[in-house]
Amino acid sequence: MKELLRLAGYLRPYLGRMIAAAAMLAIGGALMAVAISAFKPMINEVLLPAIEQPAADPTTPGGMDLLATVKAWLPLERLGEWGKQNALLVPLIMIVIFLVRGIFLYFGNYFTIRAGTQVIRDLRTALYESVAFQSLSFYQDHSTGVILSRIMNDVARLQRASTTMLADLIRVAATVPAILIISFLTEWRLSVLAFVVLPLLGYPMVRLGRRMRRAATTSQESMALVTERLKESIDGVRVVQGFGKERFEIGRFREAIELMLRADLKAARAVSLAPAIMELLGAIAGAGLFYFAGLYIARGSVDAGGFATVLVALGYLFASIKRLNLIYSEMQISRSAAVRVFTMLDEERVITDRPDAVELQPFQRSILFENVHFGYDEGQVLDGIRLEIPKGQRVALVGASGSGKTTLANLLPRFYDPTKGAVRIDGRDVREVTLASLRRQIGIVTQETVLFDDTVRNNIAYGMDGQVAHEAVVEAARAAFADEFIETMPERYETRLGERGQRLSMGQRQRLTIARALLRDPPILILDEATSALDAESESAVQEALEHLMEGRTSLVIAHRLATVRGADRILVMHQGRIVEEGTHQELLDRGGVYTRLYDLQFSEAEG
Repeated sequence: MKELLRLAGYLRPYLGRMIAAAAMLAIGGALMAVAISAFKPMINEVLLPAIEQPAADPTTPGGMDLLATVKAWLPLERLGEWGKQNALLVPLIMIVIFLVRGIFLYFGNYFTIRAGTQVIRDLRTALYESVAFQSLSFYQDHSTGVILSRIMNDVARLQRASTTMLADLIRVAATVPAILIISFLTEWRLSVLAFVVLPLLGYPMVRLGRRMRRAATTSQESMALVTERLKESIDGVRVVQGFGKERFEIGRFREAIELMLRADLKAARAVSLAPAIMELLGAIAGAGLFYFAGLYIARGSVDAGGFATVLVALGYLFASIKRLNLIYSEMQISRSAAVRVFTMLDEERVITDRPDAVELQPFQRSILFENVHFGYDEGQVLDGIRLEIPKGQRVALVGASGSGKTTLANLLPRFYDPTKGAVRIDGRDVREVTLASLRRQIGIVTQETVLFDDTVRNNIAYGMDGQVAHEAVVEAARAAFADEFIETMPERYETRLGERGQRLSMGQRQRLTIARALLRDPPILILDEATSALDAESESAVQEALEHLMEGRTSLVIAHRLATVRGADRILVMHQGRIVEEGTHQELLDRGGVYTRLYDLQFSEAEG
């Protein structure tokens, strides 16, 4: 239960409100016991005034002097005397009790649910914050469906445990002891039966709880698979429909849903079995109560009012125990969700600021990759890279797919850290500076354009902190040759782009990302296949915008199309994680090496 205790730790900021809520719920629960205690005088003195009710002799061996003393302190007998004088008094008192109880329960439930909902908000935010700061390796190890399922579905399962279930638990926990006390004070002989049955009622909860938790874990894992299948089919809807694979995707989705259904049904069998067992035990307890009550009434040891009070008290107690069973079942499901949520929340951040990290000063001299090695679990990717890029130089990385170009560029903004060696800016290891100050000096334009469902203006200004002047946004758009199509949009810079900017062409989207980089005005640029997904006309416009972007900046350009890197100051050819050739475009062609083969291959394909 340590996971649920940890969840309760999130209640600390709302502790005052929770204490008030617990007090209100406890009073509401105790008032139910007070209402039940009024049954005996109401029946004996109001409903059956003509019948002389026998009472147990406290001095007989069956009596209990201590109980008689305690009962003498309570106003129950006086309530009966008042009921004889005014038949409406006791019913009116009952109404007042339930009115006051309702008020306490309302505010107690509201404050509990409010605090619980705030806890869920805080937990979901903390989980997203943890995910947002993870390195790229985290996203390689966890699919999007799993991450979404943790943040949305698993946290949602915790919501009931921290809201309505928590309120019910406090109320029932306060009600059960009070009712046991009232029942024991009213007729202790019959109430002893409750102490025999209570442990038996708790058995199915404990016994079936483990089964419910296992089934809930399987169900939640299946939900992650369902989310992943759903996301894949929606993101790839053009491919799905283009290849006529709608039925295939429906079948894959149905398979995932069936797995979740089987897990849910397994949990449902466990949840449904517990009430059935409790009903049986409750029936046995009720039969025993009636049997012993008949004996005691025949002897004159128990009166009708006492029996009715105990009957109502134990009936309400039984209903409360059934409610506890539902709470326990929900807690087991929530515990399974909590394990998954806190496991992801506790994932260690691979890329973090060191305790002694300092601010990176404005870029002045050079970037140095010093004997850099890097590898994934499946093998080595970079092998002893040494590369120095002076300020203002434009360096292009070319090579076959998998040669390590993008991986090398990803080390500069610390998306990954090298397994050996160092990346330095102006002589300082990038691991010694804060991530925020490092990434402020780097602009990135990739093949995959990332736009948000927001206005054109906000997408261009996304990389900036605080308010940005509209004139600066427009100037960046003009420099990226994006202003010409923005001005034709319905609301110009206030036009919303839709999800991932799909209302725009690929070339228009790319120009907006270039405008975003221009507005940020970083001294260092990383261009990763920025034109590879464009047609010839769009590529020409985007390439012109990129030329504006690279003016006066230190640029690291990753390109598959060699025609786009002819103007680079230096071209580095990478092969199997190493730099095997270096020079200008013409120098590399004259050598007749790897670059020449790549160049000839591309242009022969183009001519063909």
